[in-house]
Amino acid sequence: MKHIKAMLLIGLIVFGGVYLSAAGSIGQKDYEDELRDRKAKVEEYLGKVDGVEKEFVETYLNHEDKDPSVIVSETTNIDTGESFKYIQTRDSEKNIDIDGRLDGVIFFRKGNERCWIDTNKKIYYTDIFDYSKNSKKDSIISGNEDIIYEKFLSGYDKKVEKIGDTYKMTYLDDLNKGSYDIYDLEGNWLESFTDNSQGRWKDVLVSKTTDVNEIYEKLLNLKDTYTKVDDLGQIKNKGKQ
Repeated sequence: MKHIKAMLLIGLIVFGGVYLSAAGSIGQKDYEDELRDRKAKVEEYLGKVDGVEKEFVETYLNHEDKDPSVIVSETTNIDTGESFKYIQTRDSEKNIDIDGRLDGVIFFRKGNERCWIDTNKKIYYTDIFDYSKNSKKDSIISGNEDIIYEKFLSGYDKKVEKIGDTYKMTYLDDLNKGSYDIYDLEGNWLESFTDNSQGRWKDVLVSKTTDVNEIYEKLLNLKDTYTKVDDLGQIKNKGKQ
């Protein structure tokens, strides 16, 4: 389901920052209670799961990039041949986030300075946002725990297999039957296939680099060749993404 999640994430950051949409819509206290409930359910699940599934989940939960990487992935529609590439990283030590579609809108920020660029319209929007407001989430539930909740406790049956030097997680529910995610033995994502009402999509890892600062600086330099706009809506209402 990586394709769908990537599209949702772009929509979330365009509307104002990672995690804020959810927190603002249901109230901070309710939001934090929901996070605590998720964490408790993940811990309960870990006490019950066994076999290869437990091995994979524990590997994923313990997985940390010692050197955070900039990842480029390619999404292809199997039926139409349409394809596009995404770029993404989160470096907590350098306080850098990058997320977006290379032929569309890319969001990036360092510290509290954030920017959106539209590589089609060649325009950009920038502002300042206090990201310390988001720090509460990470102290309640880790990002990996949150993803395990979404993958295994959101109502969709799955099967985990260890095939050679990879883990394969296959969706068994009627809506997504046959869809899968593949990870290496260290918990790094490699490939996904989605088959549902939105079509058949395949996502693959294209490249991975630890040069986070270099990529960030390249995006800054690209921004400087674009035209600044005063309204983020001029970017987020660009039509097809």
